[in-house]
Amino acid sequence: MQGCNTLTKAFPMDERLSGSPKFIVRNISHSFKTGNDGRLDVLDNVDFSVNENEFLAIVGPSGCGKTTLLNIMSGLIKPVQGRVFLEGCEHNGVSKRIGYISQVDSLMPWRTALENVEIGMELRGIPKKRRREIASRLMHEAELSGFEKSYPHELSGGMKKRIDIIKILALEPEIIFMDEPFGALDVFTREMLQNYILSLWQKNKKTIIFITHDLTEAITLADRVLIKSGRPARIKSEHKINLSRPRSSFDIRYDSEFIRLHKHIWEDLRSEIYCQGDMQEQA
Repeated sequence: MQGCNTLTKAFPMDERLSGSPKFIVRNISHSFKTGNDGRLDVLDNVDFSVNENEFLAIVGPSGCGKTTLLNIMSGLIKPVQGRVFLEGCEHNGVSKRIGYISQVDSLMPWRTALENVEIGMELRGIPKKRRREIASRLMHEAELSGFEKSYPHELSGGMKKRIDIIKILALEPEIIFMDEPFGALDVFTREMLQNYILSLWQKNKKTIIFITHDLTEAITLADRVLIKSGRPARIKSEHKINLSRPRSSFDIRYDSEFIRLHKHIWEDLRSEIYCQGDMQEQA
């Protein structure tokens, strides 16, 4: 690509990662100012890559900067140190190539379900007839037909989250960031939505970076799981999830390889959770 700060310019050739990763996160450190001129160090020299069409899950203890990392990767926050590269070019600022699904319900209560799906397309100037066709199709695929005229307060938590997801899909992003999107839902709704995400990925093969504190969820969904340490967080370890696809969130947890992976990765994660808890108690 021309006209961008490339990875080759920023780092020596022998430091470049093999292949052509979609995202490269290099040496990211970040801190926030606190009262009395204090500083809270959140990220410490975080370094990893995300491959084309990969489903990557990032897991870590509460407060380890998972959301901060995602906000840096999406261009919402500029890191104190380090760089992010998208297909070899330094990535600064918000990009239409990235769709972001947050923890909170972002639906507008005065708009119907269908109108909420349309909002991004409306802001981009897509003609009403075309955006209505796209929104109706996506609602049908998400098994929401018949609820087009319903308002958010009339929908269940699972329905609202599906609308949150498909309003991003309507914009056809290459990359989707998901920040603990199912954290506030009950276990049965979570499993249903995990299956929904699995089916979407199987169909579209988008590059997905998925933040979660739920190890079972990470293994169920991902091709690869990164474990973050406690704050100031680094990437502690990487685990490849060699479970066959397509997957079912209802059945996979009984698979012997799933059980082995869960036990192995939990041993890696457990020390960070307990360590973080000790630090919080001391503080």
